[in-house]
Amino acid sequence: MSANGLPITVEKVTADVVVVGGGGAASRAALSARQAGANVRLLTKAPLQTGGSTVHGASEIMSMGAAGFGDALDSTEIHYQDTMRAGRGFIDAALVRVLAEDAPERITDLMDLGVTLDRSGDGSLKLIRSDFGSYARALGVSGKTGKAFVTAISEALVRSGVQIDAPVMLVDLIRDADGAVAGVLGYDPARKILIHYEAPSVVMGTGGIHGVYQQQVSTSEMTGDGQAICFRHGAEMVNLEFHQVGSALIHPYVQLFSGSCFSLHPKMLNARGEEFLPSYLPDGVTVDEVYEKKQFPFTTTNVSRFLDIAMAHEIAEGRGTERGAVLFSFADVPEARIAEVMPNTARWMRDRGIDPKTDKLEVGVAFQCMNGGVRMTGADAQSSIPGLYVIGELAGGVRGPDRPGGNSLAEGQVFGHRAGTAAAERSRGAKAEKAATLEETFAMLSRAFAPRNHTLDTEAVAGKIRETMQRDCLVEKSADGLNRAIRVMSDVRSLLENDLHVSPETLLQGLSVRNMAQTSELVLRACLNRDETRSAHYRLDHPESGGEAYAHSFVMRRDGNGIEVKPLHYDTPASKAL
Repeated sequence: MSANGLPITVEKVTADVVVVGGGGAASRAALSARQAGANVRLLTKAPLQTGGSTVHGASEIMSMGAAGFGDALDSTEIHYQDTMRAGRGFIDAALVRVLAEDAPERITDLMDLGVTLDRSGDGSLKLIRSDFGSYARALGVSGKTGKAFVTAISEALVRSGVQIDAPVMLVDLIRDADGAVAGVLGYDPARKILIHYEAPSVVMGTGGIHGVYQQQVSTSEMTGDGQAICFRHGAEMVNLEFHQVGSALIHPYVQLFSGSCFSLHPKMLNARGEEFLPSYLPDGVTVDEVYEKKQFPFTTTNVSRFLDIAMAHEIAEGRGTERGAVLFSFADVPEARIAEVMPNTARWMRDRGIDPKTDKLEVGVAFQCMNGGVRMTGADAQSSIPGLYVIGELAGGVRGPDRPGGNSLAEGQVFGHRAGTAAAERSRGAKAEKAATLEETFAMLSRAFAPRNHTLDTEAVAGKIRETMQRDCLVEKSADGLNRAIRVMSDVRSLLENDLHVSPETLLQGLSVRNMAQTSELVLRACLNRDETRSAHYRLDHPESGGEAYAHSFVMRRDGNGIEVKPLHYDTPASKAL
């Protein structure tokens, strides 16, 4: 059938729970909802097991933090304390408590599903002490832990009977007359049809915003769809100014460079062959000290900041390679040290025809992860929209300026499970109310399908967004740059509103660019609002911490056609925005 004169068929399906996304958090939610007895539909923009940062994330020590598998002195209480120490004032203590207490059971689930965790020579589980961790508690699978998780969970999904629709893009959230969730609208680009998923519970795990940057360590289909759509529907957004960036090999493939790689003290050159790092260091700070302190991601809390700042500045000033990188060389590092310190990274390079011992490596500054997102308001990952659960990198509430390494994978498993279980419970014996917002969505699509006098080049527009975010919202930020970038996004949004024309063949690209511009503007405005430097949020015009005046989160919410920003003090008992 067609709706409102749209030149495209709309198919309707029903489910108890709809899960949007295909990464570690979303797949866990779908499996848990199914295990709780729900009829589950999973839709994901990329084919299953191919999209999202969980699948593609890899580093020398990528792992999941969970207490109870190593030092007897470690505990879930200490895991909780470590996390709070790294983010107090910016994270919800109740959510952190749940994260620490549930993580051990979730890692046990994964082992039961067949995930083979790394072990030491004596047969015991190999544990890593990650950043901000008091003990070694992170468990992994040879640096590609997320992929191992998603593979095991996806196979269990298929066995359990979850209906998987992939690739299908999220077009919009659907709500009833009371504002609660009534389902979602998706687009199947292969069949060129819209799908109206009718469900009383929706779990959204659409991932980060990697696709809005030129250089990023995951997959480009993550264009901020979930963030933009949730914002348009009035959901609260939190900590959007905090994101993780850092050095990464950018050619011929993308590979994160963890701190262990820098402990080998590679030689770092610009495109002119000049060693540039020394010229960025203040008196009393040595190159060796910067390398020894280096960790991933970029942080201003120690002298390693000068490495990322120097790289970004050299590239911005035109002294980088044509691909936007500087050159690293490990030629002076003994082969035995490379094998000892970065065995996984060296193996991955050689598998792709790169010799880290002899080749000059193109290394840039890349986007890695959002620390903020749609605010979780409860322990089951509820959002401020009834019936909508938010998980994974889309969600905000347990990650502030800093977070312990290993927590990201743990968050996906803990809150994915909780959200899926809670969504199934909410749907038990219930059905979706009548869709009240669907006609508005159809009207938006009708405008996009309407003929125009000329065709807008959406790829060129997307390129402009990526160029702007890479330049003005990665390492070095300032009011001038952020305001310039906001004007770009505002102009792009206006252009899309007036000139976007899509066909069934180009609908996915058109909607993706629309979401890129919306989410990018939200992140830019959050960065502009925080007039201070804190961890990876580095303001050239405010290079010092703002102290108590900024020692808390900010919540953003749609206010008509504008944005309302309010402080959020997570340490208050009720965790309410003031």
